Amino acid sequence: MTSWTETTAANLTEAAAELERAAAHARTAAAHFLGREVPRGCAHIVAVEGHLLKARRLLDGVAETHAAHAVP
Repeated sequence: MTSWTETTAANLTEAAAELERAAAHARTAAAHFLGREVPRGCAHIVAVEGHLLKARRLLDGVAETHAAHAVP
């Protein structure tokens, strides 16, 4: 059985990986725009958004778990 702290750590690690992937796509998009390859740049912008959404969902879950275990 996995503890909530282990699950939280795994979610934070995955969120960090998603944010790193988003950053890589943002750099690629910038390079495409500099090369005037607008459609390719736009495709990478969409990928950035997808990775940010996934990271946000993971972080929302971490926040909800923390709230459930926090003592006021």
